[in-house]
Amino acid sequence: MSEIVRNVGVAQGTFYHYFKSKDGVLSAITDRWIEEIMAGMGDIASENDSDAIEKIIGFFKFFNSIGRSRQKLVGYIQEERHAHLHIKFEQRVPRIIIPPFSRIIEDGVKEGFFNVKYPEMAALSIIETAGAISHIHETYSLEEKTEKMNEMRDATFDFIERILGAEPGIFMNYASRMEKSA
Repeated sequence: MSEIVRNVGVAQGTFYHYFKSKDGVLSAITDRWIEEIMAGMGDIASENDSDAIEKIIGFFKFFNSIGRSRQKLVGYIQEERHAHLHIKFEQRVPRIIIPPFSRIIEDGVKEGFFNVKYPEMAALSIIETAGAISHIHETYSLEEKTEKMNEMRDATFDFIERILGAEPGIFMNYASRMEKSA
């Protein structure tokens, strides 16, 4: 705690007025991170100049970038001794992601990209599938541009297309076009 107080540059008494422990600080940081995710996902879902496929790809890019920008926090939360923070994250994030993700899927049905009878269940399935795939990434400690990473990306797109009843390869085609124009 002394190191945190020193880095923040406030008196230790002031710091303890707001946070009773290091866990309290980490819990607040986790809350702020979850709020950031909620705001970012809401912004993506509300974009008027993107279609549903671009928004879904945007969701995953946003989620990956926010995770990469907080790798130390992610690692810390995933330590066994901080399981309560990991559980907090795992329980809250899907609940805040599912509603905007469902709206995107509904838009994709209207746009003719998807054939889904239950958008909310499709959103939940996609989020949970992506979470499972990200655990594979963590398990194998994969680097960004490896063959296994490409396989995971391709598998993720394949699973999403199947869940959504989308044309095979449409996500990969969009992702390739988006990379070229960036």
